[in-house]
Formats: sequence, structure tokens, C-alpha cells
Amino acid sequence: MGWLFIGLALLTLHDFLIQWDRFAIREIRISGNRLISREEMLEIAGLQEGMNVFRVNPYLCTKRLREDPRVQYADVTISWPDAIQIQLIERSPMARIQMDHPVFIDVEGTCFQASDRYPIEGIPVVEGLEPRDFPAHGVPASTAYQETMRALKSWTTDSGLLNRNNIARILVDPDIGLTVVPKNELGHQSIGQVRIGFQAIPEKTLLLERAITYMNQIRMNQPIEWIDVTDLRRIVIKPVGVGPAEVVRKEK
Repeated sequence: MGWLFIGLALLTLHDFLIQWDRFAIREIRISGNRLISREEMLEIAGLQEGMNVFRVNPYLCTKRLREDPRVQYADVTISWPDAIQIQLIERSPMARIQMDHPVFIDVEGTCFQASDRYPIEGIPVVEGLEPRDFPAHGVPASTAYQETMRALKSWTTDSGLLNRNNIARILVDPDIGLTVVPKNELGHQSIGQVRIGFQAIPEKTLLLERAITYMNQIRMNQPIEWIDVTDLRRIVIKPVGVGPAEVVRKEK
């Protein structure tokens, strides 16, 4: 009988607390969100201002947020008596894959829905990959996907000549490989495209740096239509307005 009385008392207290306005959520503090809007985040977590804090399960809210592929880390806590704190670390996209349904991809190869909230000016746009190129259900990724990922990882450092801050687009062709469209000048040279191909990306990037150093040494100021470093044994430079027979070649 005593336990029954205690149980009824606790139930009555619980009902009283979840209806008491003193514990209605008046503030939800969020930090770390860039890709996910506040409204969408609250919807995912199942939170809204005005609900009673005793109806909030921080563990369940955290679990819901961490299940979103855009989220690398999340933590939901209650600041008694009437506030919620959400700390978030979103995945950092290193490129936008342009398809019928564009996605962002991070350095770990995790894909998540692209968002216009993220300034795409800061990351390269990859064109030419298809959903069938991505690894799925035990099926390995295509060569084009694997080489694109190797190149993106190679170009993540800001100190290199090619890095994600100065690459506008990466064109992927399963036959000829990767072609980079620079966003700005490369080493004071105006270059329309850099033909990289597949494999040996770091070595080809170094070869490109050598080519640009040579161009600066001979004071080549003419805009370049494209430069080809697909073959490590040579560099091919195509100035704007020059016919194919006049392509400048410099053996390595």
C-alpha cells in the first residue's frame, strides 16, 4: 500500500511539473550550424519553444541530430529551468558534386545534401560524376570517383598552387581524366584550364608548379587557354589564339 501511495504521489508530481509554465522552454541556444537552419534543426531534434522541459529527452534529441549525415557531432543539454543548449559540429564540405540532386562531400567521403546556405564560392564544384560512380552496397567506386577524391584530398592545403580556394570547377571525364578550371591566376599566370588526367596527382601538381615557374622566368605574359600535365614526361602549353601546330612544348 505504501509503494502504491508513493507511485501515485510521483505521478501527480510529474503531471504537475509538465503543466507548470515555470518549466516551459523560453530559450533555445544553438551554436555551430551553417548548413542546417535553426528551424530544420529544431524539427529534427523534436524541439520547440514553449514545450515543457520535462518532456525533453536530451539523449533522444542528440541521437536524432547525430543521425543526420550533415552532422559530425551534436550535444543537447537542458539549462534549468527553461532553456535548451544545442552544440553542433557540422561536416565541412570539400567540394560540391553537381548532379541532378547536388551533394556535398567531405574529406572522409561522406555525402550529404547540398545547401545554398553554404557559400559555394569557397569550395570547388565537381562536374561529370554520376550516382553510379559512388561506392554503395559492396560495389566499389569507379576510377573517376576514386581519382577525384585523391585529387580533392591532395588539394585541401591552402599553401599549394592548386587548392580548394582557387579552384572553381573540376571537370571529370572517365576517358581523359580530371581538368581543373582555376578561379584566379595561378602564380601570376592567367590559365583557362589545367589538364591533370588520372593518377600521380601530387607529382602532376608539382610539374604544373615547375611549368608556371618556367613561364614566369621567360616572362610569358600571354593568357593561356590550357596547360596539359597529364604526361609526367612533358608539359604542353597552349596560349590563347595559337593554333595547334604552334603549341609550346617544354620537355621535363
